[in-house]
Amino acid sequence: MREYDLVIVGAGAAGILCAINADKNNINNVLLIEKDPILGGALTLGDYNISKSKNITGKEYKKELLKKLDNCKNIERQLSTMVLKIDDNNEIVCTSEKNGIEKIKGKNIILANGAKEGSRKAVSMVGDRCSGILTLSMAKKIFNMDKMIPGKNMLIHGDATLYMLENDLKKHNINVVGIITKENIKDTFNLTDNIYESYEITSIQGNGRLECVTLSNSKESIQINCDTLIFANPMLSDGLVSMRSNVNLNPETTGPLVNENFMTSREAIFACGNGIYIHDYIEDIEKECIAIINNIK
Repeated sequence: MREYDLVIVGAGAAGILCAINADKNNINNVLLIEKDPILGGALTLGDYNISKSKNITGKEYKKELLKKLDNCKNIERQLSTMVLKIDDNNEIVCTSEKNGIEKIKGKNIILANGAKEGSRKAVSMVGDRCSGILTLSMAKKIFNMDKMIPGKNMLIHGDATLYMLENDLKKHNINVVGIITKENIKDTFNLTDNIYESYEITSIQGNGRLECVTLSNSKESIQINCDTLIFANPMLSDGLVSMRSNVNLNPETTGPLVNENFMTSREAIFACGNGIYIHDYIEDIEKECIAIINNIK
């Protein structure tokens, strides 16, 4: 079994920042584990500003981070590896196509799992099983492909993460047929005049491809013709590995509960970044990653 002084789970912004700071502080035996085949996490598709002090997109910030990471001599990387849980003796159970199921020992462990999208509560939305129904992150992945768009006439459910999609929609001249919002409307970026406040989706219809969606409130039901439905739900901290590892969760964020030193309920297991709560700015994550390494070294 391989053993490391520090194992970092997740190689998005928080994970990479922790690795860079660990190298600066002479933590010499570090493993960075990432489930995707590339580093960067949400930064990879981030074409929107993530800073409160300067104008920098997630993609630009990722380039800067990877340059710094490449100069770190003591960071081992393991990509395309899914962490399943952490055993009682701090042995990380993970799986990959290359190594199968294996255990990796970490003297200290940082959970930097990041965030996930909220579900669309599919059970309450009856109707046809048709294509054209996507989460916001999947829509961004399609926009990121050469000469590809998710659809032409798009209905968007939610506005919490709409800022992540604004540039793509405008760049490709997508016809946004409507945005379904709650009472406290956030910025809809002048994407459409059709704002359906306090409506719910009650039915989805389509023969192969989505054709229309039925919206209802206490007064009426209306049909909206569209070929694409995007769910822009609020992001949630990813607490799945923590839950499987008997780490106490924070019910307000769905991520692991941490103390002032960013330690979880289990000794030598720490957590930071969007994995503990959704941060508005990258500077706040940077401060956490410096603090967490200072608490470990």
